[in-house]
Amino acid sequence: MPASNQKRIGKRPVKKQVSTTDTLHDTWAVMKPFVHFSVKAMKVLAHALIFVVKNIPKPEEHKPASKSNKVIKI
Repeated sequence: MPASNQKRIGKRPVKKQVSTTDTLHDTWAVMKPFVHFSVKAMKVLAHALIFVVKNIPKPEEHKPASKSNKVIKI
């Protein structure tokens, strides 16, 4: 004879205990797309910053080229 499964009014069903590993796994599953997007965005920003810094003209490049390097004494 099968066990009877009676539900009573006002009684809540017993909740299953959730382990920490299940919680972390579910959290990672939800956050994984955001983490991947943020890593890719940081790579793009880093490459852009490196490109800008490399293409800033150096101070010694701005010196006007003198016509002659001779010193004139008066």
